[in-house]
Amino acid sequence: MRRYLETARRYRWVIVIVLVLTWGSGAALAYSEYISSFEADATIWTQRQSQQFAPISPQDPGLTSLVSPAQEQAGVMMQLLQTRSFLREVILRTSIHRPESVEESKFLAEITKRFRVDVLGNNLFRLAYRANDPRTGAEMVVAALAVREEHLAASRLAATEAAATYYRAQLGVAENQALEAQRDLDAFDKDHRPPLSLPDEYNQRQLRLKVEETKARVTDMKVRIDQSTVLPSILQVADSLDFQIVDEPLDEVKPSGGTRTAVVIAGGAFVAGLALVGVLLIVGTLLAGGLAGEAEIARLAPASLFATVPEIAHGGGAASRDLRSALASATFRPPDGEEPNERDG
Repeated sequence: MRRYLETARRYRWVIVIVLVLTWGSGAALAYSEYISSFEADATIWTQRQSQQFAPISPQDPGLTSLVSPAQEQAGVMMQLLQTRSFLREVILRTSIHRPESVEESKFLAEITKRFRVDVLGNNLFRLAYRANDPRTGAEMVVAALAVREEHLAASRLAATEAAATYYRAQLGVAENQALEAQRDLDAFDKDHRPPLSLPDEYNQRQLRLKVEETKARVTDMKVRIDQSTVLPSILQVADSLDFQIVDEPLDEVKPSGGTRTAVVIAGGAFVAGLALVGVLLIVGTLLAGGLAGEAEIARLAPASLFATVPEIAHGGGAASRDLRSALASATFRPPDGEEPNERDG
Protein backbone atom coordinates (compact mmCIF):
# COMPACT_ATOMS: atom_id res chain seq x y z
CA MET A 1 0.00 0.00 0.00
CA ARG A 2 2.91 2.36 0.79
CA ARG A 3 4.29 1.87 -2.72
CA TYR A 4 0.99 2.97 -4.27
CA LEU A 5 0.84 6.01 -1.99
CA GLU A 6 4.34 6.96 -3.03
CA THR A 7 3.38 6.55 -6.67
CA ALA A 8 0.30 8.71 -6.11
CA ARG A 9 2.46 11.45 -4.57
CA ARG A 10 4.95 11.16 -7.40
CA TYR A 11 2.27 11.45 -10.13
CA ARG A 12 -0.13 13.68 -8.24
CA TRP A 13 -0.32 16.34 -10.93
CA VAL A 14 -0.93 13.77 -13.65
CA ILE A 15 -3.74 12.28 -11.54
CA VAL A 16 -5.25 15.72 -11.01
CA ILE A 17 -5.18 16.44 -14.75
CA VAL A 18 -6.80 13.07 -15.57
CA LEU A 19 -9.57 13.58 -13.01
CA VAL A 20 -10.20 17.15 -14.14
CA LEU A 21 -10.50 16.06 -17.78
CA THR A 22 -12.77 13.06 -17.14
CA TRP A 23 -14.91 14.40 -14.31
CA GLY A 24 -15.05 17.90 -15.71
CA SER A 25 -16.15 16.79 -19.17
CA GLY A 26 -18.66 14.34 -17.67
CA ALA A 27 -20.14 17.00 -15.42
CA ALA A 28 -20.39 19.42 -18.34
CA LEU A 29 -22.15 16.84 -20.53
CA ALA A 30 -24.51 15.88 -17.70
CA TYR A 31 -25.41 19.50 -17.03
CA SER A 32 -25.91 20.17 -20.73
CA GLU A 33 -28.19 17.13 -21.01
CA TYR A 34 -30.18 18.22 -17.97
CA ILE A 35 -30.77 21.83 -18.98
CA SER A 36 -31.61 20.89 -22.60
CA SER A 37 -34.22 18.20 -21.80
CA PHE A 38 -37.91 19.09 -21.79
CA GLU A 39 -40.28 16.16 -21.27
CA ALA A 40 -43.99 16.35 -22.05
CA ASP A 41 -46.42 13.55 -21.21
CA ALA A 42 -50.07 12.60 -21.54
CA THR A 43 -52.01 10.32 -19.20
CA ILE A 44 -54.54 7.96 -20.83
CA TRP A 45 -57.41 6.02 -19.25
CA THR A 46 -58.44 2.81 -21.01
CA GLN A 47 -61.03 0.17 -20.21
CA ARG A 48 -61.43 -2.18 -23.15
CA GLN A 49 -59.45 -5.41 -23.43
CA SER A 50 -58.70 -7.41 -26.50
CA GLN A 51 -60.97 -10.41 -26.98
CA GLN A 52 -58.00 -12.76 -27.15
CA PHE A 53 -57.28 -11.99 -23.48
CA ALA A 54 -60.90 -12.00 -22.29
CA PRO A 55 -62.36 -14.90 -20.26
CA ILE A 56 -63.80 -17.60 -22.50
CA SER A 57 -66.42 -18.78 -20.01
CA PRO A 58 -67.57 -17.22 -16.71
CA GLN A 59 -67.78 -20.74 -15.24
CA ASP A 60 -64.05 -21.28 -15.86
CA PRO A 61 -62.07 -19.14 -13.36
CA GLY A 62 -58.76 -20.34 -14.76
CA LEU A 63 -59.28 -18.66 -18.11
CA THR A 64 -58.98 -15.11 -16.84
CA SER A 65 -57.36 -12.19 -18.56
CA LEU A 66 -53.57 -12.32 -18.81
CA VAL A 67 -52.85 -8.58 -18.88
CA SER A 68 -54.64 -5.45 -17.78
CA PRO A 69 -56.18 -2.98 -20.26
CA ALA A 70 -53.43 -0.44 -19.55
CA GLN A 71 -50.68 -3.01 -20.17
CA GLU A 72 -52.31 -4.07 -23.43
CA GLN A 73 -52.72 -0.54 -24.77
CA ALA A 74 -49.23 0.45 -23.60
CA GLY A 75 -47.78 -2.59 -25.36
CA VAL A 76 -49.59 -1.68 -28.59
CA MET A 77 -48.25 1.87 -28.39
CA MET A 78 -44.69 0.66 -27.80
CA GLN A 79 -44.92 -1.65 -30.80
CA LEU A 80 -46.19 1.15 -33.01
CA LEU A 81 -43.30 3.37 -31.91
CA GLN A 82 -40.87 0.71 -33.15
CA THR A 83 -42.14 0.97 -36.76
CA ARG A 84 -40.67 3.44 -39.25
CA SER A 85 -43.96 4.11 -41.04
CA PHE A 86 -45.65 5.15 -37.80
CA LEU A 87 -42.77 7.45 -36.84
CA ARG A 88 -42.74 9.06 -40.28
CA GLU A 89 -46.43 9.95 -39.96
CA VAL A 90 -45.85 11.33 -36.47
CA ILE A 91 -42.93 13.49 -37.62
CA LEU A 92 -44.96 14.88 -40.54
CA ARG A 93 -47.45 16.30 -38.03
CA THR A 94 -44.78 18.16 -36.06
CA SER A 95 -42.13 20.81 -36.66
CA ILE A 96 -39.23 18.31 -36.50
CA HIS A 97 -37.10 17.97 -39.61
CA ARG A 98 -34.39 15.44 -40.23
CA PRO A 99 -30.96 17.00 -40.82
CA GLU A 100 -29.50 16.18 -44.21
CA SER A 101 -26.28 14.91 -42.67
CA VAL A 102 -28.08 12.31 -40.52
CA GLU A 103 -29.29 8.98 -41.87
CA GLU A 104 -33.00 8.30 -41.62
CA SER A 105 -32.55 5.05 -39.70
CA LYS A 106 -30.41 6.73 -37.03
CA PHE A 107 -32.77 9.69 -36.86
CA LEU A 108 -35.83 7.46 -36.34
CA ALA A 109 -33.95 5.35 -33.79
CA GLU A 110 -33.18 8.49 -31.79
CA ILE A 111 -36.86 9.49 -31.95
CA THR A 112 -37.87 6.07 -30.64
CA LYS A 113 -35.43 6.34 -27.71
CA ARG A 114 -36.95 9.65 -26.67
CA PHE A 115 -40.44 8.13 -26.30
CA ARG A 116 -41.35 6.46 -23.02
CA VAL A 117 -44.46 4.47 -22.09
CA ASP A 118 -45.19 3.81 -18.40
CA VAL A 119 -48.05 1.73 -16.97
CA LEU A 120 -49.48 3.53 -13.93
CA GLY A 121 -52.24 1.09 -13.03
CA ASN A 122 -54.74 -1.42 -14.39
CA ASN A 123 -56.45 1.22 -16.52
CA LEU A 124 -53.96 4.07 -16.61
CA PHE A 125 -50.74 4.56 -18.58
CA ARG A 126 -48.56 7.50 -19.61
CA LEU A 127 -46.95 8.43 -22.93
CA ALA A 128 -43.98 10.82 -22.67
CA TYR A 129 -41.45 12.35 -25.06
CA ARG A 130 -38.16 14.04 -24.15
CA ALA A 131 -37.24 16.90 -26.49
CA ASN A 132 -34.55 19.57 -26.64
CA ASP A 133 -36.99 22.48 -26.57
CA PRO A 134 -40.16 23.25 -24.61
CA ARG A 135 -42.71 22.81 -27.45
CA THR A 136 -41.60 19.76 -29.41
CA GLY A 137 -42.43 17.27 -26.64
CA ALA A 138 -46.12 18.15 -26.54
CA GLU A 139 -46.31 18.12 -30.35
CA MET A 140 -44.83 14.63 -30.55
CA VAL A 141 -47.15 13.19 -27.88
CA VAL A 142 -50.27 14.67 -29.49
CA ALA A 143 -49.18 13.53 -32.94
CA ALA A 144 -48.46 9.98 -31.72
CA LEU A 145 -51.91 9.66 -30.15
CA ALA A 146 -53.59 11.07 -33.28
CA VAL A 147 -51.73 8.73 -35.63
CA ARG A 148 -52.55 5.81 -33.34
CA GLU A 149 -56.27 6.64 -33.59
CA GLU A 150 -56.03 6.91 -37.38
CA HIS A 151 -54.24 3.57 -37.64
CA LEU A 152 -56.91 1.95 -35.48
CA ALA A 153 -59.70 3.44 -37.60
CA ALA A 154 -57.98 2.34 -40.81
CA SER A 155 -57.55 -1.23 -39.55
CA ARG A 156 -61.20 -1.38 -38.55
CA LEU A 157 -62.28 0.00 -41.91
CA ALA A 158 -60.18 -2.57 -43.74
CA ALA A 159 -61.64 -5.37 -41.62
CA THR A 160 -65.23 -4.21 -42.21
CA GLU A 161 -64.59 -3.80 -45.95
CA ALA A 162 -63.30 -7.36 -46.12
CA ALA A 163 -66.36 -8.59 -44.22
CA ALA A 164 -68.70 -6.57 -46.46
CA THR A 165 -67.03 -7.99 -49.59
CA TYR A 166 -67.54 -11.51 -48.26
CA TYR A 167 -71.18 -10.81 -47.39
CA ARG A 168 -71.82 -9.38 -50.86
CA ALA A 169 -70.39 -12.50 -52.44
CA GLN A 170 -72.58 -14.64 -50.21
CA LEU A 171 -75.57 -12.46 -51.04
CA GLY A 172 -75.13 -13.18 -54.74
CA VAL A 173 -75.00 -16.92 -54.03
CA ALA A 174 -78.09 -16.70 -51.82
CA GLU A 175 -80.04 -14.74 -54.43
CA ASN A 176 -79.20 -17.34 -57.10
CA GLN A 177 -80.30 -20.10 -54.78
CA ALA A 178 -83.55 -18.25 -54.04
CA LEU A 179 -84.29 -17.76 -57.76
CA GLU A 180 -83.56 -21.41 -58.46
CA ALA A 181 -85.83 -22.54 -55.61
CA GLN A 182 -88.63 -20.26 -56.79
CA ARG A 183 -88.19 -21.55 -60.33
CA ASP A 184 -88.49 -25.15 -59.14
CA LEU A 185 -91.64 -24.34 -57.18
CA ASP A 186 -93.25 -22.58 -60.14
CA ALA A 187 -92.42 -25.52 -62.42
CA PHE A 188 -93.92 -27.95 -59.93
CA ASP A 189 -97.12 -25.89 -59.54
CA LYS A 190 -97.42 -25.68 -63.34
CA ASP A 191 -97.12 -29.45 -63.80
CA HIS A 192 -99.26 -30.48 -60.85
CA ARG A 193 -102.81 -29.19 -60.60
CA PRO A 194 -105.01 -29.72 -57.56
CA PRO A 195 -106.15 -31.97 -56.13
CA LEU A 196 -102.65 -33.24 -55.27
CA SER A 197 -101.78 -36.63 -54.00
CA LEU A 198 -100.00 -37.09 -50.71
CA PRO A 199 -96.52 -37.48 -52.27
CA ASP A 200 -97.13 -34.37 -54.43
CA GLU A 201 -98.25 -32.36 -51.39
CA TYR A 202 -95.10 -33.43 -49.57
CA ASN A 203 -92.87 -32.36 -52.47
CA GLN A 204 -94.68 -29.05 -52.75
CA ARG A 205 -94.16 -28.35 -49.03
CA GLN A 206 -90.47 -29.14 -49.38
CA LEU A 207 -90.11 -26.77 -52.33
CA ARG A 208 -91.90 -23.96 -50.50
CA LEU A 209 -89.74 -24.52 -47.43
CA LYS A 210 -86.62 -24.26 -49.58
CA VAL A 211 -87.88 -21.00 -51.10
CA GLU A 212 -88.52 -19.52 -47.66
CA GLU A 213 -85.12 -20.65 -46.41
CA THR A 214 -83.24 -19.09 -49.33
CA LYS A 215 -85.21 -15.83 -49.01
CA ALA A 216 -84.37 -15.71 -45.30
CA ARG A 217 -80.69 -16.18 -46.12
CA VAL A 218 -80.86 -13.32 -48.62
CA THR A 219 -82.42 -11.07 -45.98
CA ASP A 220 -79.77 -12.11 -43.44
CA MET A 221 -76.93 -11.24 -45.84
CA LYS A 222 -78.46 -7.80 -46.51
CA VAL A 223 -78.71 -7.14 -42.77
CA ARG A 224 -75.08 -8.14 -42.23
CA ILE A 225 -73.94 -5.86 -45.03
CA ASP A 226 -75.81 -2.95 -43.45
CA GLN A 227 -74.27 -3.75 -40.06
CA SER A 228 -70.76 -3.88 -41.51
CA THR A 229 -71.13 -0.36 -42.88
CA VAL A 230 -72.31 1.01 -39.54
CA LEU A 231 -69.90 -0.97 -37.33
CA PRO A 232 -66.80 1.27 -37.82
CA SER A 233 -68.68 4.32 -36.58
CA ILE A 234 -69.96 2.43 -33.55
CA LEU A 235 -66.49 1.14 -32.73
CA GLN A 236 -65.00 4.61 -33.11
CA VAL A 237 -67.49 6.00 -30.60
CA ALA A 238 -66.76 3.10 -28.25
CA ASP A 239 -63.03 3.68 -28.56
CA SER A 240 -63.43 7.35 -27.71
CA LEU A 241 -65.14 6.29 -24.49
CA ASP A 242 -62.71 3.50 -23.63
CA PHE A 243 -59.52 5.38 -24.62
CA GLN A 244 -59.66 8.81 -22.97
CA ILE A 245 -56.82 11.30 -22.56
CA VAL A 246 -57.11 12.33 -18.92
CA ASP A 247 -54.17 14.79 -18.87
CA GLU A 248 -53.22 16.60 -22.06
CA PRO A 249 -49.49 17.25 -22.70
CA LEU A 250 -48.31 20.73 -21.76
CA ASP A 251 -45.44 22.88 -23.00
CA GLU A 252 -42.67 22.55 -20.43
CA VAL A 253 -41.09 25.84 -19.37
CA LYS A 254 -38.46 24.37 -17.03
CA PRO A 255 -36.09 21.52 -17.88
CA SER A 256 -37.47 18.11 -16.96
CA GLY A 257 -37.00 14.48 -17.87
CA GLY A 258 -33.21 14.63 -18.25
CA THR A 259 -32.25 13.78 -14.67
CA ARG A 260 -31.84 10.06 -15.31
CA THR A 261 -29.70 10.56 -18.41
CA ALA A 262 -27.59 13.20 -16.68
CA VAL A 263 -26.96 10.89 -13.72
CA VAL A 264 -25.90 8.09 -16.07
CA ILE A 265 -23.46 10.41 -17.88
CA ALA A 266 -22.00 11.77 -14.64
CA GLY A 267 -21.70 8.28 -13.13
CA GLY A 268 -19.95 6.98 -16.23
CA ALA A 269 -17.46 9.84 -16.16
CA PHE A 270 -16.79 9.27 -12.45
CA VAL A 271 -16.11 5.56 -12.92
CA ALA A 272 -13.95 6.23 -15.98
CA GLY A 273 -11.82 8.72 -14.05
CA LEU A 274 -11.27 6.29 -11.18
CA ALA A 275 -10.39 3.50 -13.61
CA LEU A 276 -7.81 5.65 -15.38
CA VAL A 277 -6.25 6.68 -12.06
CA GLY A 278 -6.12 3.05 -10.95
CA VAL A 279 -4.36 2.00 -14.15
CA LEU A 280 -1.92 4.88 -13.77
CA LEU A 281 -1.08 3.89 -10.18
CA ILE A 282 -0.53 0.23 -11.06
CA VAL A 283 1.69 0.96 -14.06
CA GLY A 284 3.61 3.67 -12.23
CA THR A 285 4.21 1.42 -9.22
CA LEU A 286 5.49 -1.43 -11.38
CA LEU A 287 7.82 0.86 -13.34
CA ALA A 288 9.11 2.52 -10.18
CA GLY A 289 9.75 -0.87 -8.55
CA GLY A 290 11.78 -2.14 -11.52
CA LEU A 291 13.87 1.02 -11.78
CA ALA A 292 14.50 1.13 -8.06
CA GLY A 293 15.77 -2.51 -8.02
CA GLU A 294 18.29 -1.87 -10.78
CA ALA A 295 19.47 1.34 -9.14
CA GLU A 296 20.01 -0.36 -5.77
CA ILE A 297 22.03 -3.16 -7.39
CA ALA A 298 24.20 -0.60 -9.20
CA ARG A 299 24.88 1.24 -5.92
CA LEU A 300 26.23 -1.92 -4.22
CA ALA A 301 30.06 -1.63 -3.58
CA PRO A 302 32.31 -4.70 -4.25
CA ALA A 303 33.04 -6.61 -1.02
CA SER A 304 36.61 -7.58 0.04
CA LEU A 305 37.72 -10.89 1.52
CA PHE A 306 36.94 -10.82 5.20
CA ALA A 307 37.13 -14.52 6.31
CA THR A 308 37.98 -18.03 5.23
CA VAL A 309 36.21 -21.19 6.21
CA PRO A 310 38.28 -24.36 6.17
CA GLU A 311 36.91 -27.40 4.40
CA ILE A 312 35.62 -29.97 6.84
CA ALA A 313 37.02 -33.42 6.16
CA HIS A 314 34.66 -36.33 5.89
CA GLY A 315 35.03 -38.94 8.51
CA GLY A 316 33.22 -41.80 10.04
CA GLY A 317 32.43 -42.76 13.55
CA ALA A 318 30.55 -40.89 16.18
CA ALA A 319 31.85 -37.47 15.12
CA SER A 320 30.42 -37.77 11.66
CA ARG A 321 27.09 -38.56 13.17
CA ASP A 322 27.03 -35.25 15.06
CA LEU A 323 24.27 -32.97 13.73
CA ARG A 324 26.44 -29.82 13.58
CA SER A 325 29.23 -31.67 11.82
CA ALA A 326 26.81 -33.22 9.33
CA LEU A 327 25.32 -29.84 8.46
CA ALA A 328 28.74 -28.24 8.01
CA SER A 329 29.90 -31.13 5.87
CA ALA A 330 26.82 -30.95 3.66
CA THR A 331 27.22 -27.18 3.26
CA PHE A 332 30.93 -26.83 2.47
CA ARG A 333 31.95 -30.13 0.87
CA PRO A 334 33.20 -29.86 -2.76
CA PRO A 335 31.54 -31.55 -5.67
CA ASP A 336 32.45 -35.11 -6.41
CA GLY A 337 35.92 -35.46 -7.98
CA GLU A 338 37.37 -32.17 -6.54
CA GLU A 339 40.05 -31.91 -3.87
CA PRO A 340 39.25 -30.27 -0.55
CA ASN A 341 40.37 -26.68 -0.32
CA GLU A 342 39.46 -23.49 1.43
CA ARG A 343 36.39 -21.46 0.52
CA ASP A 344 36.26 -17.75 0.74
CA GLY A 345 33.39 -16.31 2.67
